[in-house]
Amino acid sequence: MEEEWVDVTQPGLLFNEVGYRHPLIATLDRTVSIFSGLGYDIIDDPVQSPEIETDWFNFEALNTPPDHPARDMQDTYYLTEDKKNLLRTHTSAVQIRYMTNNKPPFKICAPGRVYRRDAVDATHTALFHQVSLRWRQAFSRVRISSARGCRI
Repeated sequence: MEEEWVDVTQPGLLFNEVGYRHPLIATLDRTVSIFSGLGYDIIDDPVQSPEIETDWFNFEALNTPPDHPARDMQDTYYLTEDKKNLLRTHTSAVQIRYMTNNKPPFKICAPGRVYRRDAVDATHTALFHQVSLRWRQAFSRVRISSARGCRI
């Protein structure tokens, strides 16, 4: 009996990882790593990148007209009757939120989960991952040649 005694107050054994990371998460992490290496700030914390978004950040600030099909109940998960709160439909809302609090120059990468009302089948689900980028210079335009020398 004495040999089988276990002190339950001691920390557990270290967990050895078994298996592999999910391909989706591995791809997302690799994508974020690439843009982080190119100097982009990663905006993925819940304060700056909430999954529950307001109508203003998700649609109004992006000049989406009130009659746009993306605002329909069959395309968007509204959380309130007045349609003021919803599950975000794209990560562009993160860019708008960031730009309201920060002045150029900046380079941001906004990865995250987004939600759309889709019929679930082999190629569609209600949740998918999206990565959006925004690169703003102070007084000049960003051109493709601005990225010259960036190696992925």
